[in-house]
Amino acid sequence: MRLGINLCFADNRLVEPEAWAEFVRCDLGLDTVQFTFDLLDPWWPEIHRDVLVRRIRAAADAWDLVIDSACVGRGHSGPAGLLDPDPAARSIARRWWRRACDVAAELGATAVGGPLGSLTFREAADPAARADRCRELLDSIEAITGYACAAGLREFLIEPSPRAREYPSTLGQCLELADGLRGRCPIPAGFTLEIGQALFEPRYGPLASAETWINALGASILMLRVDNSNRWGDPRWGWPHERGQGRAPIAASVSAAGLDGLPAILEVCPRFGEGAEETRSALVAAVTHCRRYLGLPVPKGRQRTGLT
Repeated sequence: MRLGINLCFADNRLVEPEAWAEFVRCDLGLDTVQFTFDLLDPWWPEIHRDVLVRRIRAAADAWDLVIDSACVGRGHSGPAGLLDPDPAARSIARRWWRRACDVAAELGATAVGGPLGSLTFREAADPAARADRCRELLDSIEAITGYACAAGLREFLIEPSPRAREYPSTLGQCLELADGLRGRCPIPAGFTLEIGQALFEPRYGPLASAETWINALGASILMLRVDNSNRWGDPRWGWPHERGQGRAPIAASVSAAGLDGLPAILEVCPRFGEGAEETRSALVAAVTHCRRYLGLPVPKGRQRTGLT
């Protein structure tokens, strides 16, 4: 298993590619990142976007970092997206995904993904409308994965959400979606299993566990995302945290499911107002915890003692 980190921590803090690349390599001792479109919006004009893409790739290459994948990020996870009730809005969402595929490929990533969208109150309460949206969603994913394949990407990563109006939101819906996509996509369309969200008690109950999702979805899981929470929210704290919870090691469950080769991406969103050294300490501690959680060795590498 390869441990990496989502670059959401860099948003508004280390936006310069050279800064986050050095920090990931030297302070965290990692060689893999998941890019977030919070740092580069696919909607930006190509003439300006291309300059930034080249700068990002140069920084990653200079610090021997692999940009494993690119994800939607928080800025684009709010819109109804591919489940919008307006056909024109759904068409725009598909166009956004095509541009996201372009940017991901230009960055050198092999996968792109994120949440697919959210139903409105009205359509979520209407079984017929909900079924129509879900059927059309299959067509949209087929088209997006076809575009992604032509762009050179190898995987499409779907992020389940515990929010009831998003799709997929439950383990059953994940299985339903995987079954509906079977044989339709030119590249694998599977799931990012976000550990913190899989443990969300208000949605999944007090017995919710990562192992339940791993055992049920198996090879449909294409990435593990590791974050901390209190089982009642989605704050994405690091470890240790006074309101968070530890995690029992899941390496055995991952190995038993044949998922040892998956990337495991740590996601930490530092609290607003934290200074540079507080941010660094929180991230270093979280990486150390995740190595134990996933049964990974601590590497030897260049280290520095401050964050600038």
